[in-house]
Amino acid sequence: MFVSFRAGEVDGVNLEEIREFAKAFKIRRLSLGLTQTQVGQALSATEGPAYSQSAICRFEKLDITPKSAQKIKPVLERWMAEAEARHRAGMQNLTEFIGSEPSKKRKRRTSFTPQALEILNAHFEKNTHPSGQEMTEIAEKLNYDREVVRVWFCNKRQALKNTIKRLKQHEPATAVPLEPLTDSLEENS
Repeated sequence: MFVSFRAGEVDGVNLEEIREFAKAFKIRRLSLGLTQTQVGQALSATEGPAYSQSAICRFEKLDITPKSAQKIKPVLERWMAEAEARHRAGMQNLTEFIGSEPSKKRKRRTSFTPQALEILNAHFEKNTHPSGQEMTEIAEKLNYDREVVRVWFCNKRQALKNTIKRLKQHEPATAVPLEPLTDSLEENS
């Protein structure tokens, strides 16, 4: 259950207080020149995998349940106080505290040309699960890595699944058949 963090209280959690802290935390993190990845790595090392870069990102965006936000807040408060104290003592102390960025950099996000998307979508309409050989052929034709094409198909299938799920949630419980417009227009003429 995700709740808007505008104001009020949910499950004993002061939403305004969490919202203000998340905003202040992000500002303080950025003023120290730290990335979400660095904070996540440092926290994961001391607090466990629940405090990853993704958790930091979700907390800052408040894309998190109030209970989870309340749980992570004191951990982030302690960590930020320590990081700021080390920063005041000298940057070397802060680097030792947070560690350095991982040596393995994340691969750049692939940008698909409109023509490539047209071809990929055409293949997807025919077959949502192409074989390994088909993916290799598509990748060669488009001049992309095979892995990029494989991930595109995975993401496209997931997006379709999410769309179907969203549409099912918005369906009325009992579908009432609509009368044709032409009949009702002719009666009113």
